[in-house]
Amino acid sequence: MNETTFIPAQSVFQASRLMKDHSASEAVFMAGGTDILVLQRHRLIAPQVIIYLKRISGLTEIRPGEGGGLIIGALATLDEVARHPSIRQSYPMLAEAAFAVASPQIRHKATLGGNICLNSRCWFYDHSPFWRAEYPECRKASADDCDAIGDDKCYIVPKNRKNCFGIQSGDCVGPLAALGAKVRLVSNDGERVLNVEDFFLGDGLKYLDLKSDEILTEVLLPPPTQKGVFLKFRPQNNLDFASFTLSVLPSHNGGGSRIVAACVASRPLRARKAEAMLDRGVQDPEVVAQQASKELKIISPVRGSVAFKKQVIQAKLAEILVDFKRNQSQN
Repeated sequence: MNETTFIPAQSVFQASRLMKDHSASEAVFMAGGTDILVLQRHRLIAPQVIIYLKRISGLTEIRPGEGGGLIIGALATLDEVARHPSIRQSYPMLAEAAFAVASPQIRHKATLGGNICLNSRCWFYDHSPFWRAEYPECRKASADDCDAIGDDKCYIVPKNRKNCFGIQSGDCVGPLAALGAKVRLVSNDGERVLNVEDFFLGDGLKYLDLKSDEILTEVLLPPPTQKGVFLKFRPQNNLDFASFTLSVLPSHNGGGSRIVAACVASRPLRARKAEAMLDRGVQDPEVVAQQASKELKIISPVRGSVAFKKQVIQAKLAEILVDFKRNQSQN
């Protein structure tokens, strides 16, 4: 096995230029390393070059944005996001999501940008080479695995002949989508700003709208309106990835409600018809929750069957909406 070259980049543009000098299979960006190092250990990637981003100045800052919003540097750790006073005050569900990730040790290393860009995951892909040898046709492993001799199949939805159904798994993605956050992507060719919701392409293979030499540098939060609720559901209260997360914003002046289910598909899912019901003033939480469960296109049985996820999402969402209704009546 060839030795990996470790290069600490001093600027975003140096990092982008270094990546452009290599193919996608030869080099990777690394910040906290909590995803990249696991993929490397499982021999899902075998980079010749690791471009280290943590020494780039300015990307850890959390500062006010224009018009009352907030800008979070992509290299801010999840612990910093979870504890930051402005985030806890104005965007509490993002702070709660950051705090829900794994363990304190991981939160002190993992970054917000890394949590957003976390590789899509599934039962058949995220295991050792010994495990994957029993499932040699996995479409995602065949594309990424440095030892792969595989074919072209998705074990999650075997009848599908095209897509990969690896799941988006970053806990912070749902709240960011619900809040209407944007991401700034920078390379030597310029920069782009995308809605977090549009950053995910809905395929476990090509899951992010991110060019190989682009770096996610900032997360842009709009001015806060309503304070929402974040819920992370796991069958057991352990360090595992979520069966699903729910990020819910109540209606504000007849609009702006959000119901986002994440960690259930290759992109965060919005229940738009249920949101419209909230904005129209529909008062029955059970009716709205039932509509949300019905319209969410959950396909993958990873971390729980589709029927189980829909049933629990409906029940938990109804509880959240009951609390919203109770709080409104008290105010």
